[in-house]
Amino acid sequence: MTHEYIIALGGTVLGSGQTDGPVATAVGWAADRVLAVGSDEVVKTISRGDSTFIDVAGCAISQAPRDSGAAELLLRAMVTTGRPFNSIEVLKEAGLFEDAEPLEVGAPADLAFWSAIPETLSTRSATTLRIMAIVRAGAFTEGDEHTGPFKLVLPSG
Repeated sequence: MTHEYIIALGGTVLGSGQTDGPVATAVGWAADRVLAVGSDEVVKTISRGDSTFIDVAGCAISQAPRDSGAAELLLRAMVTTGRPFNSIEVLKEAGLFEDAEPLEVGAPADLAFWSAIPETLSTRSATTLRIMAIVRAGAFTEGDEHTGPFKLVLPSG
């Protein structure tokens, strides 16, 4: 059995464990596992020619929290303080991740697509932060790669 490859491009990957080089902008997965994390160009190379490519339009991509509502409220509260924070560390400390491992190749394809990078929001825009889509075990459970909130794109961009 072959699984559909889904490749999310044009975002910012949070919690990838990468400490050097450019920030990862894309994630690719099939079935219930992450296959690639990196730049758009690097992640596109995993395609077998029949992949679904989605433009996440600047969303932040993280592990999916076990409780989306609690995660949104917690990070909105952090934004309103106006103090620097690391959203992944905040969610880990609150016990909102099933797995504290980095979002990397081989990790479960349990992903959250945030409307913005929480750390970059102004205190006035904290209420706009939300999870736009959730992937659990490789399948969209909130949002959909075909009907939204994202746009399908051709592999060339």
